[in-house]
Amino acid sequence: MLKPNARIEVYTDGQCPLCRWSRAKVEPFDRNGRIEWLDFNEPSSLARAAPHTFAEMAAEMHVRRADGSWSKGYFSWLDVLRVLPRWRWLSSVLAVWPFKSLGPVFYGWLASRRYTLFGVPPPCDASGVCSLHQPKK
Repeated sequence: MLKPNARIEVYTDGQCPLCRWSRAKVEPFDRNGRIEWLDFNEPSSLARAAPHTFAEMAAEMHVRRADGSWSKGYFSWLDVLRVLPRWRWLSSVLAVWPFKSLGPVFYGWLASRRYTLFGVPPPCDASGVCSLHQPKK
């Protein structure tokens, strides 16, 4: 269990409007500076995220906890809530059934459509190749 006074690293897609919006909504509640936000598109942040790859990071949000362990997707949001004093109670609610089962499904659906739903084309991958320019399969 994540300690309430722990510091976490949150790896998100800095090119994603939904990710930036979510961060902007959460940051004011982090009055004790327990969340370090990192954009995995930046080479230095991606290097810190090793052994995770660009593709893994692009698929869903990741959190490195204070003890060095990782969470991803829906469970990363639970870790974010756990370090926010006013929202900690919500992490306990969202960590039980049915939320624990349905939350990851909804998160996966939203994460895979975050560019389509918000009208922004997907970014290029680490090699510089944009999916818009790749041949259709």
